Amino acid sequence: MIERQVIVSWFTPEEKMPADDVRVVVSISGRKGKTVYDHAIAIGSYAQDGLGWEIEGFFTGDEGVDITVNAWCDLQPYGHEQRRRKEA
Repeated sequence: MIERQVIVSWFTPEEKMPADDVRVVVSISGRKGKTVYDHAIAIGSYAQDGLGWEIEGFFTGDEGVDITVNAWCDLQPYGHEQRRRKEA
Protein backbone atom coordinates (compact mmCIF):
# COMPACT_ATOMS: atom_id res chain seq x y z
CA MET A 1 0.00 0.00 0.00
CA ILE A 2 1.29 3.45 -0.89
CA GLU A 3 0.94 6.06 1.82
CA ARG A 4 0.40 9.66 0.75
CA GLN A 5 2.39 12.30 2.61
CA VAL A 6 1.46 15.94 2.95
CA ILE A 7 4.57 17.94 2.22
CA VAL A 8 3.26 21.51 2.54
CA SER A 9 0.26 23.35 3.91
CA TRP A 10 -1.56 26.04 1.94
CA PHE A 11 -2.80 29.20 3.68
CA THR A 12 -5.02 32.02 2.49
CA PRO A 13 -3.69 35.50 3.25
CA GLU A 14 -6.65 35.96 5.62
CA GLU A 15 -5.58 32.90 7.64
CA LYS A 16 -1.86 33.60 7.92
CA MET A 17 0.86 35.62 6.21
CA PRO A 18 4.40 34.41 5.52
CA ALA A 19 7.37 35.93 7.32
CA ASP A 20 8.55 39.23 5.85
CA ASP A 21 10.61 38.81 2.62
CA VAL A 22 10.57 34.98 2.67
CA ARG A 23 10.06 33.35 -0.76
CA VAL A 24 6.93 31.18 -0.95
CA VAL A 25 4.81 29.46 -3.60
CA VAL A 26 1.67 31.48 -4.39
CA SER A 27 -1.53 30.84 -6.31
CA ILE A 28 -2.51 34.07 -8.10
CA SER A 29 -5.43 35.33 -10.16
CA GLY A 30 -5.89 38.58 -12.04
CA ARG A 31 -4.05 40.44 -14.74
CA LYS A 32 -0.75 42.23 -15.35
CA GLY A 33 -0.85 44.18 -18.59
CA LYS A 34 -2.15 41.78 -21.23
CA THR A 35 -1.32 38.66 -19.20
CA VAL A 36 -4.24 36.99 -17.40
CA TYR A 37 -3.65 34.64 -14.45
CA ASP A 38 -6.27 32.16 -13.23
CA HIS A 39 -5.04 30.32 -10.13
CA ALA A 40 -1.52 30.29 -11.60
CA ILE A 41 1.43 29.10 -9.52
CA ALA A 42 4.29 31.55 -8.99
CA ILE A 43 7.07 32.41 -6.53
CA GLY A 44 6.55 35.46 -4.36
CA SER A 45 7.25 37.15 -1.05
CA TYR A 46 5.31 39.53 1.14
CA ALA A 47 6.76 42.89 2.20
CA GLN A 48 5.09 44.20 5.33
CA ASP A 49 6.38 47.73 4.66
CA GLY A 50 3.31 48.52 2.55
CA LEU A 51 4.53 47.31 -0.84
CA GLY A 52 2.43 44.15 -0.61
CA TRP A 53 3.26 40.98 -2.50
CA GLU A 54 6.27 40.84 -4.83
CA ILE A 55 5.69 38.17 -7.47
CA GLU A 56 8.33 37.38 -10.08
CA GLY A 57 9.70 40.92 -10.15
CA PHE A 58 6.53 43.03 -9.80
CA PHE A 59 4.44 44.19 -6.85
CA THR A 60 0.70 43.62 -6.58
CA GLY A 61 0.27 47.34 -6.01
CA ASP A 62 2.16 48.42 -9.16
CA GLU A 63 0.35 50.41 -11.86
CA GLY A 64 -1.26 48.10 -14.41
CA VAL A 65 -1.21 45.15 -12.01
CA ASP A 66 -4.47 43.72 -10.67
CA ILE A 67 -3.32 40.49 -9.02
CA THR A 68 -4.87 38.69 -6.04
CA VAL A 69 -2.94 36.10 -4.03
CA ASN A 70 -5.42 33.27 -3.49
CA ALA A 71 -3.18 31.17 -1.24
CA TRP A 72 0.47 30.52 -0.41
CA CYS A 73 2.66 27.73 0.95
CA ASP A 74 6.25 27.66 2.15
CA LEU A 75 9.21 26.30 0.22
CA GLN A 76 10.61 24.24 3.06
CA PRO A 77 12.20 21.22 1.36
CA TYR A 78 10.80 17.73 1.83
CA GLY A 79 12.55 15.94 4.69
CA HIS A 80 13.94 19.19 6.16
CA GLU A 81 12.69 18.40 9.68
CA GLN A 82 14.25 14.92 9.68
CA ARG A 83 17.65 16.30 8.57
CA ARG A 84 17.51 19.04 11.20
CA ARG A 85 16.77 16.51 13.98
CA LYS A 86 19.71 14.31 12.89
CA GLU A 87 22.08 17.29 12.99
CA ALA A 88 21.07 18.25 16.55
